[in-house]
Amino acid sequence: MAHQDVAGVDWAGGEWLAVIFEDGSYSKCILESDFETLWRCVPSLDRMLIDVPIGLPDDEETLTNREEVDSLARAVTGRPSSVFPVPSRKACKQANNGEPYETVTETNRDEIGKGLSRQSYHIAPGIDEVDSFLRTNDSVSDIVIESHPEVCFRGLLGEELQHSKQAAAGIGERLEALDGHLDTPGTVLKTICEELAAESTDATVDDVIDALGLAVTAWKTREDSKYLPEDPEHDSENLPIQMVYWSEEPIL
Repeated sequence: MAHQDVAGVDWAGGEWLAVIFEDGSYSKCILESDFETLWRCVPSLDRMLIDVPIGLPDDEETLTNREEVDSLARAVTGRPSSVFPVPSRKACKQANNGEPYETVTETNRDEIGKGLSRQSYHIAPGIDEVDSFLRTNDSVSDIVIESHPEVCFRGLLGEELQHSKQAAAGIGERLEALDGHLDTPGTVLKTICEELAAESTDATVDDVIDALGLAVTAWKTREDSKYLPEDPEHDSENLPIQMVYWSEEPIL
């Protein structure tokens, strides 16, 4: 089998954190301030799972399709607050251009009839970075794929998680989910945290565990992918509105 590299990517404290696996084993982590720079660091990836919405709403139809995906994710995880409402494409662009919260909220309301939470506003610049990159690099749309850490851990564990990732019990639960899919997950988590200690970053341990879960799932889904939903709709830029995950048994 040819050499294969995969990555799990999380938006961590205003930066992109990528956990890279080579042939199923942890290789390195990368921290970059913008997505395109991150991509140039790992040009030979076979798959990248990213915790950012791909497939953005800009009208009633695409909003319905986007909300279906997010509703499925909430049902799978049992943790509704972990899946934020997705802003419209234009709202994300404005946020990334530094427009104030009030302006971006009004744009979102004009486009898709909904206000915007502060949480969604703060992740909107990262959403726009990925969206802009995919729309100008359509050849990587089958490599850079949307996922969600909570959905990934639900699939890997085989049952619903009971604790927040911000609690010690939650980190332990997610390490348990990785066990059997990754050799010594606790050691890998420790290694990544030690590597990040040399960086000036606001990334937290739950950012690391999220990126690690995405990376393990990226490896598992090379040949056995499952999707929410199985047959996706597409947005106005023909990007799929869908999340990928892995599990042994159906989770819905």
